[in-house]
Amino acid sequence: MQEHSQAGEVTRLLQDWQRGYAGADERLWSIVYFDLKNLARSALRDSGRDARHDATSLVNKAYLRLVGADVDWNDRRHFFLIAARAMRFILADEARHQLARKRGDGQVVSLEAEAPALSDHGIGNPAEVLAIHQLLDRLAEVRPRHEQLVELRYFAGLTVPETARILQITPRTVVRDWQAVRIWLLDKLRL
Repeated sequence: MQEHSQAGEVTRLLQDWQRGYAGADERLWSIVYFDLKNLARSALRDSGRDARHDATSLVNKAYLRLVGADVDWNDRRHFFLIAARAMRFILADEARHQLARKRGDGQVVSLEAEAPALSDHGIGNPAEVLAIHQLLDRLAEVRPRHEQLVELRYFAGLTVPETARILQITPRTVVRDWQAVRIWLLDKLRL
């Protein structure tokens, strides 16, 4: 994600958008679109899908969710946390639909069908995406920051430095927490 010198501008536009000022959402969108598209492309990079086409689709779907969201926007950081969460739910919905289509073709699909990858570089197979999405609710109860970490790293495809900036922690903490949460998720996925 590019660090815009317009971080304050994003915060101001979020507040204007929240107040209902005409055109604020369009100006905001023109500033954050490039970053969101890069996030989506990173998240989809190793998924075996057309990352360029699907990134555009994912960003547009996330935008529609964000426009309709009842959120008290704080700042740029908060915006990207919510955007990553929107991408998580969109990708989980798509995974659910893909699995349902496979079952409709008479194929038997289980969440254990393929070994989970939990890659640093993109979304896994639909069963993995859905299983991780479901586990994040449990994780949020005990470690909310770890839930955000998975949303940012796995579902939004952020790098370690980008994740550190958004979560306001050191890159070293991101690496340490990512290792711990991957172990926890892999353990739960193998049960």
